[in-house]
Amino acid sequence: MLLLWLGACQGPFSEDVVDGVRHLSAQISSNPSGTARVRVSVEEGEQAMLSTASVAPPNKVHFRSLYGPHDTEAFLSAEWSGSIYSKTNGGFIATTTTLNWPVLASDVPLSPGRWIFELGVVDEAQRYIGQPVDFELLLKEDPELDGGSLEVALIFADDLDRDEALAGAVDGAKAIWQALYAQVGIEVSFESYAYDGAPLAPPAFGGEPGYVGIAAETPIRSINLVFSEEIDGYSDILGISGDIPGPLVPSARSAVQLSTLLAAGPDGIYDAEDVRLLAETMAHETAHFLGLFHPVEREGWSEYDVLQDTDECDREPQCIQRLGRNLMFPFPVCGIMTCTPQDELTVEQGEILNRYTGVR
Repeated sequence: MLLLWLGACQGPFSEDVVDGVRHLSAQISSNPSGTARVRVSVEEGEQAMLSTASVAPPNKVHFRSLYGPHDTEAFLSAEWSGSIYSKTNGGFIATTTTLNWPVLASDVPLSPGRWIFELGVVDEAQRYIGQPVDFELLLKEDPELDGGSLEVALIFADDLDRDEALAGAVDGAKAIWQALYAQVGIEVSFESYAYDGAPLAPPAFGGEPGYVGIAAETPIRSINLVFSEEIDGYSDILGISGDIPGPLVPSARSAVQLSTLLAAGPDGIYDAEDVRLLAETMAHETAHFLGLFHPVEREGWSEYDVLQDTDECDREPQCIQRLGRNLMFPFPVCGIMTCTPQDELTVEQGEILNRYTGVR
């Protein structure tokens, strides 16, 4: 088993402070059994960390485990394999995978001392292999974790920066989104950018290099929210997140993508309800990126987030009644003329959002 120390002045590893967080990075290698272990020194005052591991496709990597000081078990991916409850995607294999810690108030808190990440690497046939792994870690100091600020980079692709109607709708959506996150103590701010590259594929599958360039040009703690005319291959969805949680460092998954064709509604004209739905979609997909799952999944109504304060249900009418107003409900709840506002967040949902390392 390969064991590496990641910290200041340790051989090939680099450390700097960027955008208010401590940033550690290295390229490591798994052993022939597909395992790599990375030791990290957490410093006094650091309360949350976001780790990202990437391998060259078609290979995949996941966070197998995380141990705190004194070999305290913090996270085991095996506990969530096959579970009906979702806590993080960090334990599942992907070309780029991300783990924010802690996730829940009940998790082993981040504390000074040695933390050990164990990674597993497989090839396209899911056989464990030796493979280079890019490992990056961001650690933030945040003594309260009950409020803060979030910067969002609004990226207009497909020449949409010239769309005046969209610009007006986005301006209206910003205020609605800010009110949604304010209820959990997060102040949202925005910067706008134009992207003149080729049309972008969805970020969730880790195959679009355009997001690497976008993330390299925006502040590292910004969430990159990309407006495209449509989501390639998914013409029926409003938005998609790079991962749950998503990576802040440049990668092919470092973005959220929204479809403006769907956001404008069937008539292509943004009315007040379209603007509200746009705001809720922006806030919903970004919340995925910050670590929130749907409280219930619509496929079978039998899989849930891990939170204690989001009700469980097992039938669509029951789920709509109990959870339909929650921001993270899996789809808009609409009647013939109007859609139900989805403007509620629970206490535990707010706690997860505030623990994300991108929230200041």
